[in-house]
Amino acid sequence: MTPQRPLMRIAMFLAAATAGIPSARGEDAPAAPVWREDYGAALEEARATGRLLWIQFTGPWCPNCVRMEHDSLASPAVVARANSGFIPVRLQADVHQELALSFDVTGLPASVIVGPDRDVMAVHEGYLGPEELDGLLGRAMAAHETRLASGFVGPPRPSGRRAELGGFCPVSLVADGVLAAGRDEHAAEYGGRVYRLADAAALDAFRRDPERFVPANDGRCPVERLDADREADGDLRFAALYRERLYLCSSEGDRERFMADPDRYAAVGVEAGGVCPHCLAERGEAVPGDPRYCLVVGGRRFWFPDESHRGAFLALAPAGRIRR
Repeated sequence: MTPQRPLMRIAMFLAAATAGIPSARGEDAPAAPVWREDYGAALEEARATGRLLWIQFTGPWCPNCVRMEHDSLASPAVVARANSGFIPVRLQADVHQELALSFDVTGLPASVIVGPDRDVMAVHEGYLGPEELDGLLGRAMAAHETRLASGFVGPPRPSGRRAELGGFCPVSLVADGVLAAGRDEHAAEYGGRVYRLADAAALDAFRRDPERFVPANDGRCPVERLDADREADGDLRFAALYRERLYLCSSEGDRERFMADPDRYAAVGVEAGGVCPHCLAERGEAVPGDPRYCLVVGGRRFWFPDESHRGAFLALAPAGRIRR
């Protein structure tokens, strides 16, 4: 008898013993979510239907990805929830590396939940069992329904409304320092204003942290505010970039004054002159904030030196009144 024959007998016995056992999924249950493979098309589908977008980053080399595929993604509860309330898209992380990094994904498997307005609602790295994954999806759906009922979020409605910045992409302006035309299909609404983004990647970046890309001081000229004590609309023709923020001045003279002493004008419209409120409250220290780490609470704008300080303050800020 060869060494393989006992194994063959065991396999034949197991096959015969389980032949009459019905599938745990049941005859009518779908075997898997209806996965999309085109991220851009999935985004538009989520926007059109008002559903949440579930992005599952995976890779065939990842043991826990394979394990999650068999254990969790085929769970009847997960399948039913995914197909009824989500637009599921499965992406291989190495092929879509830039997109994964835009969600701060550094480990696999990774489950990312995005609202139809492109607002990131949840990011989980690592294996999730069937009940854990179903819980993640269920909490996202409940939060989405609550936010819709409160009118907090919704698909952008750019039709018939003038786009800010002359229709140019704010992400291209701030991140690359170039003028790139925005597109209607990549429009987003923030602070009651419509912005057009150049592509899906720019739209994602804007939705993740819009305050970083919109003009500082709500688009009003900081020089006129500080030097003349009056409000004046800024003009894209007299724009200035400083510390990765966009400032709109009202004239060439104002822009020259801004660039000659940017620290004097950069924190106009920011609480406490840009000093970190968390450091001020916790230690009584006046630590300068960084405009890249901004938070708007009740119409008041705050700066923080880094993400950890912003996160600590965010945990104590009133819910539902915060914009990042």
